[in-house]
Amino acid sequence: MISNTQNTRLSLHGMGPWVLVLVFCIMSSPAFSQADGSEAVDNYSITPGRGYGVITFSLDQRDAQNENQLFRQVIDQNKFDYRITGSGGYALKNNFTVGLGFSYGRQREDITFLNEDKVEITSRSVGQDVSFLPNIRKYVPLGAGRMQFFVQTDLRVTLGESLQRDFLASEVEKFEKDFVELRLGIQPGVVLFFTREWAFEASVGVAGVSSRWTTETFNDDEANQTKIHQSSIDLKLNLLALNLGVAYYFDF
Repeated sequence: MISNTQNTRLSLHGMGPWVLVLVFCIMSSPAFSQADGSEAVDNYSITPGRGYGVITFSLDQRDAQNENQLFRQVIDQNKFDYRITGSGGYALKNNFTVGLGFSYGRQREDITFLNEDKVEITSRSVGQDVSFLPNIRKYVPLGAGRMQFFVQTDLRVTLGESLQRDFLASEVEKFEKDFVELRLGIQPGVVLFFTREWAFEASVGVAGVSSRWTTETFNDDEANQTKIHQSSIDLKLNLLALNLGVAYYFDF
């Protein structure tokens, strides 16, 4: 079977060269050039009393036609997910901050496929979630500190919901889900300062421990809801889930 699949994802593999080109162009522009020699005396240190605000964005988009998957033959698939996260923090001591973040994510997928019985099914789903992220950060500066690595530890509290409709030959099946998730995770990243105040930030997906409580309702039958409690430990960092953002650092 001929497969035609297209993926667009902000990943270290696919986006790395473009990120480097973008950073080079910004740093080469007159707004960030330091021809007068002031770069040598700029202080990028994260010291007590210094704060920051950052907005990051991630995107996952997929189109596929005539693709063989594990238990189904996909005729057509269109998937589009994104997430926006805003957070801020305050340095209590050198290279150490405490902060709070807020995240909003939305997911959408339209897919038509043949199941194991060769029956064609069209499924449409949409979901959204909000998260609150109290966190701490440890920075590790390189040289003068213009580039700094960080490790963020956060406790993520997420509330989410989703709706899926499966269009069969003679009926429509409706699935509704609501969930609450707690996750303690570790997220490494890097900060590259353009000036003392403005910086580019990138981080990868979180590894950690999570618990999720899900309630599923089938065809509005609330009397027979399914309740699921799931706990997991994920010790692998997701290098394909790359978050890109712009940060602003300031002194109180």
